[in-house]
Amino acid sequence: MKFNKIVKLLTTLLVTLQVIVNVGYAAPAIVDDAPPADPNATYIPVTADNLQDMTASSAILVDSVSGRVLYAKNPDTPHYPASTTKMLTALLAVENSKPTDIVNIDPRAVGQDGSAIYVSEGDQMTMGNLLQATMLASGNDGAMAIAYYIGKGSLEKFVAMMNERAKELGATHTHFTNPHGLPDKNHYTTARDLALIALHAYQNPWFRQVVGTKQKDIYWNKPADHHAEFFNTNHLLWDYDDVTGIKTGYTEEAGGCLVAAAHQKDTTLISVVLHTSDSRNRFTESRALLDYGFKHIVKREAIPMDKLTSKLFIHNSTLSRVTVAPAEAFSYPLLKGEDPKEFSYHLDLPKYLKGPLPKGSVVGKILLFKNGQQVGQMSLVTQEDAPQGFNLLGYLHKLIFS
Repeated sequence: MKFNKIVKLLTTLLVTLQVIVNVGYAAPAIVDDAPPADPNATYIPVTADNLQDMTASSAILVDSVSGRVLYAKNPDTPHYPASTTKMLTALLAVENSKPTDIVNIDPRAVGQDGSAIYVSEGDQMTMGNLLQATMLASGNDGAMAIAYYIGKGSLEKFVAMMNERAKELGATHTHFTNPHGLPDKNHYTTARDLALIALHAYQNPWFRQVVGTKQKDIYWNKPADHHAEFFNTNHLLWDYDDVTGIKTGYTEEAGGCLVAAAHQKDTTLISVVLHTSDSRNRFTESRALLDYGFKHIVKREAIPMDKLTSKLFIHNSTLSRVTVAPAEAFSYPLLKGEDPKEFSYHLDLPKYLKGPLPKGSVVGKILLFKNGQQVGQMSLVTQEDAPQGFNLLGYLHKLIFS
């Protein structure tokens, strides 16, 4: 622990020096996207045993596989999300581009308010480097550059993609107006919705790598000699050995925000805190939430994959039926004192599918219940490509059922 504190102190000193002295062509790096905590403010250390003392207006803790909610405080209250918005921006980037894509920085992305990676008009970067720098430094200019690239020059198109994707993931109490999270009365979300976005995004290996990186020297393609070392604004990556991501946020209107992921043994948990009293409490309260989850989980209960696998008829495809199953093995956590007999599950699937559908298309859900009340869910996806075309059995099924 002492070693981690020393590393964090040295890291902060190095970044601060980098801001003061711009060495060569390196752009100044960002220490954090939030001001320091008020040293005169009353501070009650929040731990796993006194979550009631959290300053966060809203919070949630979920299991990453089952989506089971382990703790919640006002999870459906709307809040400004600040830079946790960039989590969805990053998800759209990894779903709609490749790390090797060359991004010509749109001049409209330059000079955004708030934290930045300091791109300039005429700059050129790979998407891999642009996304990594943006998520490390919480760069608003980088988020805008990503938006213009993925939106093919249209910010409005990218924002529409954000809102459509959020709804697809079940984040129905969310509406975004920009890719970075600067305040806007129509830019809001909830702790539960951010958890749903994080649950899906965290399944993507590229996303996990980006949000779990502590620090990196980022190089521009143009100017060729331009580079900067960036440090992750998520201090838990240094302070908490089990933390593996994800994204900080802070504005005066939003307060302290943090979506965090941590892994122990066979369990990954995701926590969300919104509107903490200062920049420090978003870290201490996230840590307390994660500690609470790991402290209370005693085992995981697995459901055999064959019980979660179905074959559905598909129309307008060369296939007549498509295999549908979870994207990964499904298990759920049992807390102290719980009996597996309290839990049940249901496959929520349509009567048939409409082609064409690529492999991995989300077509249903596993719903997890405790004593008849839904407590979690996981997506069911197609296990093979279903190309556009004709199949006699599928056609006959279409005539009968549609």
